[in-house]
Amino acid sequence: CHQPVNCEISSALTSFSSALDLASDQREIQHVCLYEIGWCSMIELNYREAYRAFDRLATESRWSQCYYAYLTGVCQGATGDLEGAVAVFKDVQKLFKRKNNQIEMFSMKRKLKSSSISKELCILSVIEILYLWKALPNCSNAKLQMMAQGTGIDDASCAGLKNLLLGAISKCLHNTKDAIQYFQLAARDEGGRLSNSYVQPYSCYELACVLLNSPESTNKIKFILFSVQEDYAGYDFENRLHVRIHSAFASMTASAQP
Repeated sequence: CHQPVNCEISSALTSFSSALDLASDQREIQHVCLYEIGWCSMIELNYREAYRAFDRLATESRWSQCYYAYLTGVCQGATGDLEGAVAVFKDVQKLFKRKNNQIEMFSMKRKLKSSSISKELCILSVIEILYLWKALPNCSNAKLQMMAQGTGIDDASCAGLKNLLLGAISKCLHNTKDAIQYFQLAARDEGGRLSNSYVQPYSCYELACVLLNSPESTNKIKFILFSVQEDYAGYDFENRLHVRIHSAFASMTASAQP
């Protein structure tokens, strides 16, 4: 097997499916298995299996039905079942309960409207989830290349998000030059700032991380990271990014020591 990651995901899916069958009387274990099956299926771009797993969680789990409904909707739409996805996105609104919950707020804001929904937009939304939850490095090169080809959406409001994701995919494929270009494009995208508030700060951070591995000056990288902290506020997953920026500064300080 030439893709170790792919083999591991495939083995994990088999194990979680077996565990799900064996846990017929243990609802909590079933839900853990369904969650992992959903995630492994997304990583494999098997949208149909992913939406089946998340659909069950949205119905049965008490944890965050709103979030599970969102995952169900984007995966269902990614299969091409747009009618089914539209119905699920209506449920996202009904199931939204916790305004102080970052994940539910994200799901609520990102739920797709029936007027704008398309298979391409749903696929982009699946890739976005994989990026935000740091799952792209677990995807095989073949799947990453499929993702890059599947981001053919032309909607101007998604341009920044599309470039951020193409940059992240290029970074995973070790195409540094392409990654830098995509992150720079995403960082300059003002048009999508309303619909994707996190795209610009995350793009700047990603650009700084890629430049860390190139001959760029430390001062330039520090300037980019300081700019993210000073120029952006109130975006999705802001705290998460500040933790990563702090870690990047710590790493630069450690590597500068003799």
